[in-house]
Amino acid sequence: MPDFPGYSQTVADAMLEPGDLIEIGLMGFLEIRHVAFGPGTMVAEIDVRDDLLTPFGTLHGGVVSALADHVLGSVMYPVMDRGQWAATTEFKLNLLRPVREGVLTASAEIISMSRRTAVVRIDITNGDRLCAAAQGTVSIQDPR
Repeated sequence: MPDFPGYSQTVADAMLEPGDLIEIGLMGFLEIRHVAFGPGTMVAEIDVRDDLLTPFGTLHGGVVSALADHVLGSVMYPVMDRGQWAATTEFKLNLLRPVREGVLTASAEIISMSRRTAVVRIDITNGDRLCAAAQGTVSIQDPR
């Protein structure tokens, strides 16, 4: 795992508090909760709800994908310079087993970071069961 000398606990703490950035749009609809941050790591959760299930009673893969994409970018903010933002450029998601109830937990870890890009690994669990694995790349953008 890379070293993150610029890690900001202040930014991480702010991202743990409810706020407009995650309470609007898709993130608000999914009710994503930021649970924990560390240097280059993040944990977020969503509750599996009936309105997120397919007609077959399983969590829609798009919900899993949205959670993966959310943590892929969000894990970056405490380690980037103030004003920079992360843009997902690609990610691969393996759906490993169906989810029907409970809580979905996404654990993200930055496995490589340069000045302009980062690669993030994400494990998504339902209880103690691994149900999805993802890896993606973000582009680190400077303020305009």
